Amino acid sequence: MTVLVIIGCIYTLWVIWLLIYQNRISYYKTKETVPVSKFSIVIPFKNEAEHLPRLLYSLNKLNYPLEHFEIIAVDDHSVDESFEIIKRQKNIKLVKSSGNGKKRALQTGITMAQYEWIVSLDADCELQQDYLQTLNGFIVENQPEMILGPVRYFDTKSFSGQFQQFEFLCLQALTMASCSMGKPFLANGANLIFRKQSFETVKGYKDNLDIASGDDVFLLQKFAQKFPGKIKFLKSRSAIVKTQAASNWKSLIQQKIRWASKSKKGGQTMAKLLSILMMLVHLSLLYALFNFKEFYWFIAVKFLVDALCLSQTNRFYRARLLWWYYPLSFIVYPFYWLVVFVLAFRGKYQWKGQTFKT
Repeated sequence: MTVLVIIGCIYTLWVIWLLIYQNRISYYKTKETVPVSKFSIVIPFKNEAEHLPRLLYSLNKLNYPLEHFEIIAVDDHSVDESFEIIKRQKNIKLVKSSGNGKKRALQTGITMAQYEWIVSLDADCELQQDYLQTLNGFIVENQPEMILGPVRYFDTKSFSGQFQQFEFLCLQALTMASCSMGKPFLANGANLIFRKQSFETVKGYKDNLDIASGDDVFLLQKFAQKFPGKIKFLKSRSAIVKTQAASNWKSLIQQKIRWASKSKKGGQTMAKLLSILMMLVHLSLLYALFNFKEFYWFIAVKFLVDALCLSQTNRFYRARLLWWYYPLSFIVYPFYWLVVFVLAFRGKYQWKGQTFKT
C-alpha cells in the first residue's frame, strides 16, 4: 500500500510538472516576415511508395520562395517504386545513399545540401502550407541552433491508431516540457531542424552511425551539450508535421523496441530517471489491475492524471481523439509496455525488412 501511494504521488507530481513546463512555451504565430532563411529539406526514404504522393503534394504547396529552399531525397536502397515516383518530380534532387541505413542516407543528403538550415523529414509525412514561412520567422526572432518541430499522427478511427495517438501525444508533452526546462532529451526525426554548420561542429552522426535508430535523439544530445540554451521547441500549428502511425500491432511493437534500443546507448540523467519511474508506474498499474478491490484508487488516479495530460497537450495539437477508446487503451497499455520491455532484451528488432541488434 505505502509503495503504491509513494509511486502514485511521484507520478502525479511529475505530470503536473510536465504540464506546467509545456505551458510555459508560448504559441508562435506565423508572421509575414521577409524570407531570409534558406533551407535544405532532406528526406531519406526506403520503400515508401504508398506514402510519398501525400508528402510530395504538401511539398509542392509550400508557401515560400523557390530560390530559398531545395529538396533532397535520398534513396536508402528501395525495392519498390519509391525511386521512380520521386524521379518524376522536377524540383527534387534525387540521390542514392552512400551506405545502408537512415543515418547514412541523411548524411548523404546533408553533405550535398547547399543551404544553412537542414530540415529533416520522414517520407510518410505531410507539411502545412506555411511551414517554411513559420520556420523563417521563428529563426529570425530566436536565433536557435536546433528546432524541435511538433509532430502528431494522422487522424484515424481505428483502436490501434487511437492507442498510438494517445501515447504519442504524451511523448510530445514530454518533448515540450524538457525543452522548456532547458534539458531537452526527446526529439523526432520527422520534424527536426538545425544549422548545417552546427551539425558539422558536433561531428554529426559520428560515434553512432552504425546504430540503426537514434538519428534524432543522439544528435539532440550532442547539440544540447555543445549549444546549451540554443535548442527551441516551435509551438506553432503551422509547423505541425503529421506522420503515419504503425499499420499493425506487430509493427508498433517493433517500432517501440527500436526506440527503446536508443536508451541502451547512453542518455541524460533525467531520461534515465524517467525510465525508472515509468517502469515502476507500469508495474504498479499491472499489480493494481490484478488486485482491483484493494488498489482501485491507484488505477483511478492514474486514469484521471493521464486523461488530464492528454487533453491539455491536445489543446495545441488538435488531433481527433475518440475518447471512448481511452479506457481500453489505458487497460491495454501496461501489458503492451511489458511486452516491449521483455522483447527489448532479446537484442534484436525488425525495421524496413531488415533485422537489427539493439
